[in-house]
Amino acid sequence: MPHCSISAPLFGDVSVFFSGGLDSTAVACMAGLKEKGRVHLLTLDHGHGYLFRTWAEKNVPALKRALGHDRVVHRYVDTCDLFRVLAIEPFLRDLLKYKAKLGVCMGCTMALTTKAVIYNLENEIPHIMMGSSVGGTYAPQSMPATVAEQKAFCAQYGVVYSTPLLDEHIVKAQERELLQTLGVWPGIRFLDKHSFGNQGYCLPSLQHLPDVLFNLHPVHKPDQVTRFYREKAPICHDYIAEHFRKTGHDMALLVERLRQKTGMGTSPHASEKQQTEDGDRT
Repeated sequence: MPHCSISAPLFGDVSVFFSGGLDSTAVACMAGLKEKGRVHLLTLDHGHGYLFRTWAEKNVPALKRALGHDRVVHRYVDTCDLFRVLAIEPFLRDLLKYKAKLGVCMGCTMALTTKAVIYNLENEIPHIMMGSSVGGTYAPQSMPATVAEQKAFCAQYGVVYSTPLLDEHIVKAQERELLQTLGVWPGIRFLDKHSFGNQGYCLPSLQHLPDVLFNLHPVHKPDQVTRFYREKAPICHDYIAEHFRKTGHDMALLVERLRQKTGMGTSPHASEKQQTEDGDRT
């Protein structure tokens, strides 16, 4: 077995941002090999030109065979409403404001993260993992500044956000070897870093075609992505709060349950019900 492992402790089930491509599939395998809980594969559908998204299903049967049929769950996540608010409607305004094409990828990532936090809280899943990869940190959603913001955002809800490929310095060759060892198709190799045939194609992201074809990477300043993230984050927080207001669930109680799993400590926003229960136990 190739040396592709997660060294950080896991506390139960894991949600993986799953396009079906090489990186996200490798992360799903690593999570499944590390932890005996379930691996929840979350494939986004932002509703604005995401072609062939169902290709993500191609490797799900192989992942079930490799990790256990009852341990792999695949879900499509409708991010259309948030993606529209975060990225599509303000696209031109953000282009002028940030002087960079941050909106599509950052907005898409933030929308999926927001929906995943809701999913994790409702299902008591303490982890979210993304397939940001070695050599791909020029992409705004995978830059260290963005990863730091993602971790802080998720931590507010008791969720541990991580990028295992970056954390463990795992390169593409190791990812492919891991998948092939487990009998999972790594996709059609292109330019050593891309895989085709196993994931959808996002039309708005065609702005990155020069990178795919010619390795011409976009350059984004860390302060740009941090500013974008922090200015958009309140929209995401409000969305989560409104969701739980509508469903009638005690969000603070759900957060505390995850915090207890991950050892993050008690939130200052714990519900009165949870504080009473904690007092009774002591």
